[in-house]
Amino acid sequence: MRAAFQSDYSAPFSILRQHSPTCILPPRLLFAIFSTFLIGIGGPARGQDGSPPERHAHMEILYSSSLFHTVSKNDAIASIRAWTEAISRQNGFQLDCDVSVAEGVGEVRKRMAKGPLGLVLLNPVEYFELEGSGLLEPAFTGTRGKEDESLQFVLVTNQDSAEAEISGLRGKTLAIQSEYGADLGRMWIEVLLHDNGLAPADGFFRSVTSVSTPSAAALPVFFGKLGAGVVDRDSFELMEEMNPQLGARLRVLSVSPPLIRGILCMDRRPVPYREDLIQGLRDLHLTPAGRQILMVFKSNRLKPVEPEDLERVRTLCAKYRQIAREAVAAKLAVPGVTRPARTGGQTEVKP
Repeated sequence: MRAAFQSDYSAPFSILRQHSPTCILPPRLLFAIFSTFLIGIGGPARGQDGSPPERHAHMEILYSSSLFHTVSKNDAIASIRAWTEAISRQNGFQLDCDVSVAEGVGEVRKRMAKGPLGLVLLNPVEYFELEGSGLLEPAFTGTRGKEDESLQFVLVTNQDSAEAEISGLRGKTLAIQSEYGADLGRMWIEVLLHDNGLAPADGFFRSVTSVSTPSAAALPVFFGKLGAGVVDRDSFELMEEMNPQLGARLRVLSVSPPLIRGILCMDRRPVPYREDLIQGLRDLHLTPAGRQILMVFKSNRLKPVEPEDLERVRTLCAKYRQIAREAVAAKLAVPGVTRPARTGGQTEVKP
């Protein structure tokens, strides 16, 4: 285990995969939305005389299973196929897609070695592990919230408690909202504790629980059943609007830097109608059908990935790796490495 932490980039992050995130919507509802969408847009694109379009292409798309953790492979494949076929219709060509779900970075590497892919959808940690190949261009990420921003987390506690600083949470209980396979909320808390001169989460808190929904991280804090919660800022602000008492009773102790949940990558090798596809992705939010798809993925629109987007997450990951190494060197409990105990569908990491 120690050797792996020293030599393998992915090792410090493997512990995060024990915290099982879930999809935004229940799988059946997700599939029903896309089925309705497919019926609405009709069959394959046709020319003006009803004949098949002259522009016809085939594309392979690879989707990381970490982004659809609780959806069956068939449902995930149908969802992505509907997405890309809608874009091709809007741009006047027919795109036949082979969509597959990759179980881990190793499978992505093997598939990329066989030839070019049209699109590869990954979480940030997976992208960092693969970017050394030089084959993937990080093209788009989803925005969210009223301000059309990236993902941010907030650390909240109850106003009735005396804790006004992070150090006051020692010995309390914590729930962290998971975000796909790259559990950025957990990473951020570990870095936040370290930067404040505090112990890793497993030693600092009495217990750390990974939960799959924003409400599961915030509401128990509101009712005094948990000491603190980590929840995405957009969802927290929405809960405040729906229940002003929640906003009045919960105190925000810290806010994370803007992060990105998923990266839609383009293969740098030649792909048919690449520019059309890029334009279609950029304009997806401009049509009702496109907005319906984005709603399922809990995004306002797709925006180009900027260097600073990657650097913020890269910095977080690098700090987390350093913390893990320091913990091993000091013979402390590595953050999150304890085998989780399943309780009521949630993952509890015990100190």
